Amino acid sequence: MDRIDKLKAISAIPADSEADIALINQYSVKELTPQDVFCFSIILCDNEVDRDTERFTNESLDKLAPLFLGKSVLFDHRWSAEKQVARLYRTFVEQLSEKTAMGEPKKVLRGSAYMLREGNAELIKAIEGGIKKEVSVGCQMGSCTCSICGEKFSYNWQTGKELCENNHLKGDTYDGKMCVGDLVDPKDAYEVSFVAVPAQRGAGVTKEAKIDTMTPEEKLEMIKQLQMSLADDDERKERARILAENKKFTEVK
Repeated sequence: MDRIDKLKAISAIPADSEADIALINQYSVKELTPQDVFCFSIILCDNEVDRDTERFTNESLDKLAPLFLGKSVLFDHRWSAEKQVARLYRTFVEQLSEKTAMGEPKKVLRGSAYMLREGNAELIKAIEGGIKKEVSVGCQMGSCTCSICGEKFSYNWQTGKELCENNHLKGDTYDGKMCVGDLVDPKDAYEVSFVAVPAQRGAGVTKEAKIDTMTPEEKLEMIKQLQMSLADDDERKERARILAENKKFTEVK
């Protein structure tokens, strides 16, 4: 699977700069004091079923915790120096008293982050005032497997649906259990970003097709769909020319 961005929020549980300054100084070049930094807590991700009918497994949350440690906090997933505003200095998994939609104990991956007070007064005000509170985490997972049988899901370009090898469909119920995609085998954690919240609940989740995990047949079908999506013949010819020039990027070695 390619990069996954999941939308979460600033946590109501505060971080303590006085108590955490030793952890923070592990990431700073110069020695910082509690007065130099502003700390806040973030809910990075959890094991709840999301709008894509997917969830992080408990094992995935445990493995993601150390991967997010030390990662930057950005704006809108823009990887530039001026957009780096904070850094995660602690991550841990916590079990809550509530249940998930699947009736299982809810677990969340929390993170504590720090930023310099100097130069960030307006952003700190926005966080404290509840204006800046939604965040999106970017990470890479190994695969998405069926919660019913454990087989991997694959996307059918013709039907627009994701089915596992046993033809289980996300969102359908089998023997009283809803089928969901289990996000497993974390490969990397990239960053955390402050994001704007769309009007639709749960929006802000994006996924991208990863070329190097597709079969040759899936790649050919994708190219066909891309070409046919262009209404104008000239556009189709131009797209075909570009694809031909970049053929090496869609070939399986």
